[in-house]
Amino acid sequence: MRVKLSEIVKAAEGKLLCGDENTLVTTFSTDSREMKAGVMFVPIRGEKTDGHKYIGMAFENGAAASFTEEEAAPQTGPLVLVDDCRGALQRVGAWYRSQFSIPIVGITGSVGKTTAKEMVAQALTAQYSVHKTAGNQNSQVGVPITVCGLRKEHTAAVIEMGVSMPGEMARIAAVVKPTCAVMTNIGVSHIEYMKSRENILAEKAHIADYLPEDGALFVNGDDDLLPSLKQTCGHRVITFGLSPQCDWRASALREADKGTFFTCEGPGGERQELFVPAAGQHNVRNALAAMAVARYLKVPAENAARAIGAYKAPAMRQQIGETGGLTVIDDSYNASPDSMRSALDVLASRKNPGKKAAVLADMLELGEFAREGHFTVGKYAREKGVELLVAIGPLSKETAAGYGQSAHWFATNEEAFAFLKEALQPGDAVLVKGSRSMKTDEIVAKLKENFA
Repeated sequence: MRVKLSEIVKAAEGKLLCGDENTLVTTFSTDSREMKAGVMFVPIRGEKTDGHKYIGMAFENGAAASFTEEEAAPQTGPLVLVDDCRGALQRVGAWYRSQFSIPIVGITGSVGKTTAKEMVAQALTAQYSVHKTAGNQNSQVGVPITVCGLRKEHTAAVIEMGVSMPGEMARIAAVVKPTCAVMTNIGVSHIEYMKSRENILAEKAHIADYLPEDGALFVNGDDDLLPSLKQTCGHRVITFGLSPQCDWRASALREADKGTFFTCEGPGGERQELFVPAAGQHNVRNALAAMAVARYLKVPAENAARAIGAYKAPAMRQQIGETGGLTVIDDSYNASPDSMRSALDVLASRKNPGKKAAVLADMLELGEFAREGHFTVGKYAREKGVELLVAIGPLSKETAAGYGQSAHWFATNEEAFAFLKEALQPGDAVLVKGSRSMKTDEIVAKLKENFA
C-alpha cells in the first residue's frame, strides 16, 4: 500500500482536520509503539483503554497520520476525523481491496483457521505470489489491515476471517470480498456470545455474502452442520474430508512420525499421492482443503502436493519437538473443546516408549457450556489413553473431574511446572494446551529449558 492521505480521507468518509493531504500512508496500526514512516495510527476505543489517549505518543514515535473521533484532538500531526475509527478502517480496506482483481481466498471456522490459512497459502505458492494474513490478524481491525498489505506483485491472497460476536462476519466479508472461501468446522468457540452452534454456522456463513456468481465455498464434509450449506448457501459448495461422500477425500492414510501419507481423491477420478508434514486427521482435512482450493485455482496437482509437503506449522500450533528425550507437543496458542480433542488424538498417536501426559489449561469464552466442555475433554483424555493429566486454572477443575481421581490440578503454571519437573522423564510425550490468556507457552519454554 502506498496512497495519499487525501485518498484515505475520501475512502474513510472522513474530514482532514490538519496536516498535508499529500502525506503518504503505507499501512495502519493500532499500537502507538509500532509507529514509523508511512504508518497511520488507528485509535480504537476498547473496554480497558481508549486509543485516543495515545495519539500524541503515536506522532512522537513517527506516525504519518492518525484517525480520530474527536474534533478537539491534539493537532500534532495529520488528523482525519471520522465517526468511528474501526468502521473507517474497514471502509478504507474495502476501497483498497477494490483495486485488485486477483483470487482471494477467505478462511473461517471455529478452530484451525490459522493452520488452514497457512496450508492453503502454501499450496498456492506453487503458482502464485501469495499475500496472507500475518499470525491471526483475523478481526474487524486485523482483516482490513491485512487487506491493505496487498501489493501489485501479489497474484493471490489468503485471508483469515474470525468472528466472536454476531454481525462481525458480514462486516469483514464486505472488506475482503473473497472470490472463494473455506469453512473448517463449526464448534463451540465463542458460544458464550453466539448461544448455539446453529447460530455460529449462520454467522460464519456470511463469508459467502460477497462471493461472485461463479465463486465456490469449500466446507468440511465431515462436520455435522456444514454440508447443509449445499441447500442454503446459494453458491457452489464443495466438500472435503475423510467421508467417502466428500467431493475431495482422503484414502489409504498411513501415519508417519512427522505427518501422514494419503491418497487425495477428487472430482472426476483425480488422484494424487500426498504427504502432509503435520500430525492428526484434522491436518489431513486441512491438506484436502488446500488441494481443493489449489486445483480450483488451476494449480497443477503435483505442484500443489509438492508445496503442501513443504508446509511448516506456525509457532505454538502442534509443533512437535524433542528435548532431552522428552517429546513436547506445543499447542499452546489457544484452545476449545474441539481443538483439545484433536490435540489429544495427536498425543495418542505418538509411539513414544514412555507415558503420555497432557497439560490442559482453561478454555475461555464457552459461557454456559464451560462446565460440560471441560468435563468432556477430561473424559476424552482418559479414553485416549493419557496416563498423566495435569489441569491448570479454575475452569479446568472440571477437566480433572472428567479424567478421574488420578488427575492433578493446579491453580498456576508455576505450580504445574514444579510438579511436571519431577513427574516427567525421557521417553515421555507431553501435550501442552490452553486458551491464549493462560500462557501455557511458559510451560513449554520451561520444559525445553529444564530437559535440554
